[in-house]
Amino acid sequence: MLHEKNKWVSAKFPLEHVQTGIAIGNGYLGLSVWGCGDTVNVTVGCSALWDHQGGETWQPEQSYKNVCEALANQDIARLRQLFPTPPIQPSVIPLARIVLNLKLPSKVTLSLADALIKVYGAEKSLEIRLSQSDKGLFAIRGTTDYRLVPAYELAPVLKERGFVQPEVLSDGFIQKMPHDPAYGVRIKRTADGVFCKFFRETPEEAKTDWTQLETDNKVCWSSFWERVPELSTGNEAIDSFYYRGLFNFQGMTAADGFPAGLQGPWIEDTELPPWSSDYHFNINIEMCYWPACRTGLFDNLKPVFCMLEGWKETLRQNAKYFVGIEDGYTMPHSVDDRCTNLAGFWPGTIDHTCCGWMAIMMFEYYRYSGDRAFLERFGFDFMHGTMRVYEAMLQFDGNEYFLPYETSPEFGGNAVDACGRNPSFHLAALHRLLNDLFRAAELLGKTLPATWRKIQEKLPCYSECDGEIALWNGLKLPESHRHHSHLAGIYPFDCGGIPDDVKTRSEKSWIFHGMGNWAGWSIPWAVMLHNRFGNAEMANLLIRIWPEIFMNKGGRTLHSPSFPGFSIIWGSDRIMQMDAGLGMVAAILDLFLYEEQGVLEIFHGIPKNQETFHCQGISAPGGFRFAGNHREFSFTATRDAELKFHFPARGNNWLDANGTIYLPGELFCTDVKAGTNLCFQCNCYSYAPRSAGN
Repeated sequence: MLHEKNKWVSAKFPLEHVQTGIAIGNGYLGLSVWGCGDTVNVTVGCSALWDHQGGETWQPEQSYKNVCEALANQDIARLRQLFPTPPIQPSVIPLARIVLNLKLPSKVTLSLADALIKVYGAEKSLEIRLSQSDKGLFAIRGTTDYRLVPAYELAPVLKERGFVQPEVLSDGFIQKMPHDPAYGVRIKRTADGVFCKFFRETPEEAKTDWTQLETDNKVCWSSFWERVPELSTGNEAIDSFYYRGLFNFQGMTAADGFPAGLQGPWIEDTELPPWSSDYHFNINIEMCYWPACRTGLFDNLKPVFCMLEGWKETLRQNAKYFVGIEDGYTMPHSVDDRCTNLAGFWPGTIDHTCCGWMAIMMFEYYRYSGDRAFLERFGFDFMHGTMRVYEAMLQFDGNEYFLPYETSPEFGGNAVDACGRNPSFHLAALHRLLNDLFRAAELLGKTLPATWRKIQEKLPCYSECDGEIALWNGLKLPESHRHHSHLAGIYPFDCGGIPDDVKTRSEKSWIFHGMGNWAGWSIPWAVMLHNRFGNAEMANLLIRIWPEIFMNKGGRTLHSPSFPGFSIIWGSDRIMQMDAGLGMVAAILDLFLYEEQGVLEIFHGIPKNQETFHCQGISAPGGFRFAGNHREFSFTATRDAELKFHFPARGNNWLDANGTIYLPGELFCTDVKAGTNLCFQCNCYSYAPRSAGN
């Protein structure tokens, strides 16, 4: 349920750049509303509009053996020869802009309840709607004074890439592409508004019923807000980030939409988007999809999983060239929607945990959704093929298994020393994947290679240096770094096997090196780590300060700081990425409930002096739905499952429906049947705990 105080967001004019605009999306098309003076711009973008020129497919000489030999010889020239940078890369491209005249526009508002954008001028206002079902349709009401501008006229880079002048239609344009299907926009003007239709190949007319569009939007978004978790942290600003983030998540990753890249459908109209708005599988895309399981929006993961399934032949070929096996899967960290490598960055190409992380997410999807059919059709196969590549990369020295060389994502750039033996990031992913594989195999009645048990026993869970979790053997964290990858065994992979004293020293070292080289998406990951370290107050502080630094005036989330002084991370403060904002949705849910080593932790991220908080409908592994506040909490089972949690450690005992008393922090474990609701209340009185065995 969306409460009144969270229904509206707004921004004041001028909004000088497209990525300062107020935005709406439908998982395919995106609109950004911005402008200056008497001009209101509606930038139209599409997450599926790829120009597939350039890039690189995996080559036979790009083998792990050749990479290891070059690294052993410190031969950077050989690495650059193996992984050349192509002259042109695939990219999502600009689409179009609609320019509207409005006297003295003062502000733009967005209704999260039904996705209505309203622009207020001195004499009148404009309304803008985007269809959630007819993916190419949007409409503008309140003016007929408009100009449709193809991106070709705004972005010189299109001509540089071989595009020709678009064909002008009586009601729009059609733009041919060098090697991909044409696209265009048609507009139809009626007394009810201006109706626009984006199309591929064949021009299509727009439907022209504003009332129907409005009704459909209201029904769609009303249903959405009824399905997702409701919460209040006790801090209205944090709550507003959560609800706006949920709105953006749906607008970017709708289950009937296109897989979401770094910017989703909100693409600049004057230039190519940063990093091609590609699929960065070494953290960014995973973070974009973090909210799916926790919110119960499981189907929003299906487009990206279907995309990976469509890459099977390519992933098999990659694995054959990389490690010489026929039954593996692997992919580079930076690819287009066809798995073409946006090549040249060799550490990212050999980062096999890009595949490992998606395999882990597939089993997590099963654990939350219960979708066994997906696991049987593709999920288990992908997990198995991913592990086969890890297995081929590993060596055994007579005592333990080890990875001769791998990266700790983006640490060291593409220097010859940007890899090392046994990076903790990959060890954690390997152990988590093996844990998931054994559980999945038991569930499906599958047999796994006996060697994998030996790997599980003989492969370190992490690398250690001076009592800390190391980036790789011999290298502990030497500086602030935007990737917290050496701590991935704590989160997101939760692989276990790390002693408490090592965690503590690693936490202190990480805090000591500070935030001076963090990106926007570093913050939600840090929130989740602080939560697990027991630093609830710090976790909440980071959530509160994050928008001041990594959000612009239109509420768009940024890769780099919006002003100097906090971080020296490179890049422009106009680089918009969706990962931080969507990762923060998951981090806020994490304050109420997260899982560690199979046990649910309740209210761990809520500061101990905070009593005005509540949540309802948060999803948990096993198909549970969680609700609670400082006085009570409950779990409702949607299917038969084991429920395992620690009682909140907030100073009071807890009572179940039978009056049984439980201590703060006590472990609770039971099998639960579908439809069961288990409720617990805070006991404010001083009862003794029940005796052992009672």
